[in-house]
Amino acid sequence: MKLVVNTNILFSFFRENPVRELIVNSDLFGLELFVPKYAFSELRNNKPDLAKYSGINKDKELEFAISTLELFVEVKPSEFFEEFKAESVQISPHAKDAPFFALALKLDSAIWSNEPRLKRQSRVKVYNTGELRKLLEKPKEGKLE
Repeated sequence: MKLVVNTNILFSFFRENPVRELIVNSDLFGLELFVPKYAFSELRNNKPDLAKYSGINKDKELEFAISTLELFVEVKPSEFFEEFKAESVQISPHAKDAPFFALALKLDSAIWSNEPRLKRQSRVKVYNTGELRKLLEKPKEGKLE
């Protein structure tokens, strides 16, 4: 399953939680994760908040953690989804989310985000972490007696 990963999900990677587990094990879950290049600019521009959130206070360690995250997601430049920029601005609830919608439209994929406002449109499917985890759960096998 292809998913465009929103910045709030990327932030969650920096703590032990289900989001990190899904990202690190994305291959095992059959997930292909994508982000617009803009997302990593947003992370780097918010390093003070990211340091506070993650508890990683040394810049080199934080940069290493960001680089590690880049191993699990495919970064796409804005030129890749250029033809969907106008439509994405129309459907995105907030201008800063438009690149994620444009990339999702280009890839014909869903978006993974915990921001409820992104669901206020009907063009692109948006999964929050709980919904994604349920979707990826394997049916429980019946017990043999």
